Amino acid sequence: MATNMTGLEPGGLPFNLTDPAQVEEALALLAAAVRAQLPPLQNTFGAYLICTCLGCMLFGLTTHQTYRYYRLYPTDGWGLKTLVGLLLMLDVLHTITSVHVCYYYLVTNYFNPESMAIGVWSIRMGIVETGLVILVSHCFYARRLYLLGNGHFFPVSIIALLLLAEIGFSLAATIESFVQVTFEKFFPLQWLIWAVLAAALLIDIVATSILTYYLRKSRTGFKRTDSMVDVLMVYAINTGLSTSLLTFAALICAIVAPHTLIWAALTVVGTKMYANSLLAVLNSRRSLIDKGLEGFETGSFGMKVIDPRAVDRASHALEFGPGSPGLVPRQKVNPSQTLQTVIDVKVTTETYMDGPSARGRPDSSVLAYSDRDV
Repeated sequence: MATNMTGLEPGGLPFNLTDPAQVEEALALLAAAVRAQLPPLQNTFGAYLICTCLGCMLFGLTTHQTYRYYRLYPTDGWGLKTLVGLLLMLDVLHTITSVHVCYYYLVTNYFNPESMAIGVWSIRMGIVETGLVILVSHCFYARRLYLLGNGHFFPVSIIALLLLAEIGFSLAATIESFVQVTFEKFFPLQWLIWAVLAAALLIDIVATSILTYYLRKSRTGFKRTDSMVDVLMVYAINTGLSTSLLTFAALICAIVAPHTLIWAALTVVGTKMYANSLLAVLNSRRSLIDKGLEGFETGSFGMKVIDPRAVDRASHALEFGPGSPGLVPRQKVNPSQTLQTVIDVKVTTETYMDGPSARGRPDSSVLAYSDRDV
């Protein structure tokens, strides 16, 4: 007599468990039903995974640049060193939370459709982490604008107000994400994300524009000094352009495709670019000074050297800290800052004589030496 090993009544299922074809069809229907409950992964956690991988590579670059900064500039002020250390810690925290998001949704809950609709703590914290990185980075740029503007507070006050708005919207969005636990409930508050990204984009544009304006005013009329200013302008535009493009793309995606996570994925890369751009500006000081001194010649045959005090002032003009003089607009170069190099040349003359007094000797030439210093 056959025994029913399933413990179910023969009529309890709409298919026969003993028929392999019917079992395979039932499993296919079950898989289709599960897939229908899952959100699309390509434009949500798939995009987040790809940008997290890119962010991890940029995190390695941030770590390298931080090490290079502390090695090349040990004499920088404690304020700048603290800012770099804080930026690295924020980047470490942001990397950990980004990796946790991918592991939680794609590994721990890979077959749990209900978890896909709930925001985990790490993806909620990513909003305020991005806001803090932007705040720390632009504090440095605001300080630099204050130095270049000879203490004018108006441009700095504009950036300060935008930074307060940006960090305020970031905190509000983070708090609301913990209150509204699901993505669907947070959707009506998506405008907070738009405000954060719009404020960050506006800060980049304003800071880059003011910095470029101040650098143009710093032209002296000397070719080599103006070339140095041109290099600084290119650096300023490039550092602002990289972060602005990513922030603008994230803002467009947040408005056009709010039900996806493409905007969140782009902010992962954008946050890393803020840290790398700041460290690139700090570490470029030595190369900029070297380019400014290369071929800097005065006098005949370039027999001049640069006063080390002038080099020190040029280096501190790019620093962040109390007492940094910044770039003074329309300041002329003082020729007395060059020092004459003393060169000791020893000349040796050789004279060959051929005469009667030399006859009868094996060597008919007499060699005379005369040394004199010039």
